[in-house]
Amino acid sequence: MGSTGRGSAGRAPGIVSRIGPGVLRQRVRRFVLLLHLTLGLAVGALLALTALTGSLLVFYVEIDRMLTPELVVPAGQGAGPEAVQSGPVPLERVVQALRDAHPARGGGWRLELPQGAGHPIMARYMKPQETADKAFAPLMVAVNPYNGEVLSSRFWGRTAMTWIYDLHYLLLAGDGGRTVLTLGGIGSLLILASGVYLWWPAAGKWGRALRPRLRSGFVRQVFDVHVLAGVYGLVVLLPLIVTGVVMEQPDWVKPVVELLSPMTAPPDLAAARDGAVVGADAALAAALARFPQAEPRWVEVPGKAGGAYHIRLFQAGEPGWRFPKTSVWVNGGDGTILDLRDPARWTAGDAFFGWQHPLHNGECFGLCCRILVAAAGLLPVLLLATGALRWRQKKRTRPVRAAA
Repeated sequence: MGSTGRGSAGRAPGIVSRIGPGVLRQRVRRFVLLLHLTLGLAVGALLALTALTGSLLVFYVEIDRMLTPELVVPAGQGAGPEAVQSGPVPLERVVQALRDAHPARGGGWRLELPQGAGHPIMARYMKPQETADKAFAPLMVAVNPYNGEVLSSRFWGRTAMTWIYDLHYLLLAGDGGRTVLTLGGIGSLLILASGVYLWWPAAGKWGRALRPRLRSGFVRQVFDVHVLAGVYGLVVLLPLIVTGVVMEQPDWVKPVVELLSPMTAPPDLAAARDGAVVGADAALAAALARFPQAEPRWVEVPGKAGGAYHIRLFQAGEPGWRFPKTSVWVNGGDGTILDLRDPARWTAGDAFFGWQHPLHNGECFGLCCRILVAAAGLLPVLLLATGALRWRQKKRTRPVRAAA
């Protein structure tokens, strides 16, 4: 028995040495490499698709205007020179023009005020009967802000840019597509994390690892392009993927955020009176009286049965310009303020969700950031192409290595 014990003790160092730190690191690296390769091939195409469509959606309004001539409004079109001098028509005239053009639609209208010279007022009727089977497919009506003339009426999903939006956000497959995109986003985060692990340089080699250079030889150049695109693109791709996942499934994220910070509750509009006595212009004026330095962006008009106006204003310093978070709810019956939201009083949880969309489309830091986000949408295509090439290159060398 003593000799057996001595033999076991004698073999122990050999076993430990064979599974030492170096061998363990190699095994972990092989596993991470396999994970990176598998997810890259399985999820890479989905990431490339959403990134390309996202690049187009960064300039959604501009491209839509290029594709739809009716959305370009020359100054005073159809209204005469005197209308140009007097400025835009009252909002009540716009609302009446919408109801005259669509008399059977008794619900409310959501008006997006012009973003600049030559832009129309874009009105949305959120739940038209023609697209009632879809979660989001409003009727979109363009109105000339100078004379109230209806310029075009289109359904969401039946135009090029709204079709691309649904492809980007839902894969044209409703809630099922949303789930696939969420899982794809999580897979994409794992691709980035595993890629960073595989790339991580040893101490003292950071300068060389971060140096943007391409070595000689096609095989090495493919590898270098893949690594450089991933490392430098990480700064933009990481927030884009994270914000995309959060916006796809906010209900998954909200309980976690609420554990760290309280969030402002939705407004209680129970006091809104029946009958839309107060007009849209008066409601907007009441909202601007609370925020006199703000710029009006959206006016949600209640239906014929009455209710509350929802006015969305932009204040300097807000992250989102097109969809700002300064909100005022005005009673359509007597014009009183029912509730309001001021981003200056955000909790940390409010700020977290308030920044998601402006970060995702790049509008939070102006035109340069939008261009950067649009350009970043090309990176997943480059990563997929170079990753697939790298996989084929390594696959071709395996038989040679096995024979050797």
